[in-house]
Order: sequence, then C-alpha cells, then structure tokens
Amino acid sequence: MAMKMFNYVQIVCVLALAWFLVGILADCNVCQTNQVACINSTSFYLCFGDGTPHTDHIYSCLDGTVCTDRAAICLQTSAQWPPSCGDTSKCGQCSANRNYKFACQSRRLFQMCYGATQPTGALGVCPAGYVCDASTDVVCVAERAGQNYTCDLNDDLVSSPTEDTTVATTVATTSKPTTPSSLTAQQVCELRAKSGLYETVPRDPNCKRYISCYFATSGKIIAVEYDCTASSYFEAEKERCSYLLPANCTA
Repeated sequence: MAMKMFNYVQIVCVLALAWFLVGILADCNVCQTNQVACINSTSFYLCFGDGTPHTDHIYSCLDGTVCTDRAAICLQTSAQWPPSCGDTSKCGQCSANRNYKFACQSRRLFQMCYGATQPTGALGVCPAGYVCDASTDVVCVAERAGQNYTCDLNDDLVSSPTEDTTVATTVATTSKPTTPSSLTAQQVCELRAKSGLYETVPRDPNCKRYISCYFATSGKIIAVEYDCTASSYFEAEKERCSYLLPANCTA
C-alpha cells in the first residue's frame, strides 16, 4: 500500500512539473485558449476567437500581475502561475548592467548608457544569432537554447528613438486642399476613407491618442478613439503602439 501511494505521489508530481513547464515554455504573440496573445510578461493582444492577435491595441496587466494562459488573463506573480511570455522588467534599464554601459531594449536591440541612468542615442542591433545580455559587458552574446533574455520583447515592437514618425499632413492623401486645425475622430476617418490607425487632429504631442477607422457591414466607416497604454506610444507610420518613445513625442 505504501509503495502504491508513493507511486501515486510521483505521478502527481511529474504531471504538476509538466504543467508548470508548459506554462514556462508558452510562445509569445500566439493566441492562447483564453483568447489573448501575451507579447511579454505584462502585456497582451486580444484574439477574438480567430486565432490571430489583433495588434491595433496593446493591453497591460496591473502592477504585480503577469500575463498567463488562465481565464483571468492577469494573475499575481508567483511560481504557480508563471507568465506565458518573457520578462520586461529590465527593458531600457541602464542599471541592469553593472557598469551602466548599455541597456537592452528588446531581444536584439540595445542603446548605450555611458554611465548614465537613462540610455541615449540610436539603437544598436545585435548580429543574427546574437542577443542583448546586460549581465555581461560585451553587449551581444551568442543565442543558445533556453536563453534568458534581459529584455524579452519582440524587436518589431521597438522603434528607433531617432526615427521621425511625424505625418507631415494628417489628411494629405485626400483631395481637400486645406486641413482644418481640429477634426473629430469621425471626420478623420471620413477624410481617410480607408481602414487603419491614424493620428488625431490636432496631433497628440504625447503620442498616446489615436483613431481606429474601420468599415461596418453597412459600408459606413466607423471611428473609435483609443489611448496607448501607459508604457507605449503611438507610431503613425507603422500604425501601432510600441514601447520606445519616438523622437517627436513628449513623455
């Protein structure tokens, strides 16, 4: 009887460990059974049941919680409920490197710190097969199986801080010769006359507010105004929210 009980306990432990590892090894930016795609440890896209992450809006978990594959999506940080994807707590942190030499902005992108507390200048890119590692002083190290990233964020969610993403004329693609100084969201979408994510008019200098334009089944274009999350900013040229403050924005 004692041996059977011991075997039962072993089986339970193995199953628990397997479940735990599945949680750790979950893929980033992939729709889960709870209909979200975690893109890092604290942020996610919605999936709406179609198996495709909808990238027009980034959602963030509350402080102290992480993005998981559970029904509640965001749960308190613990070993029992590990995040489905990555760790972003050291993204952009010069202090992650002991000599404040550089900061990792994503898996392969980095910025120099030169001993300061905030990174500055253009982004650097690690060569193919290498990743940014703030635990060393060589910046980029060879990627290996089971790699722990200093900043586990997809590279395409980070934009260059020197890139000017200003749209010179918000409605330049329309036939109207002049642009009013102020437009409602609906007016912006009617002038654009196509689906997409666009800047407000006037443009939000903080790069938070943007307008989503899409066509209803009736054929009428619909306008919805959104805000990027507290840790992300709207990029007009790429029509998305990303995590690095563009040069033409005010924090």
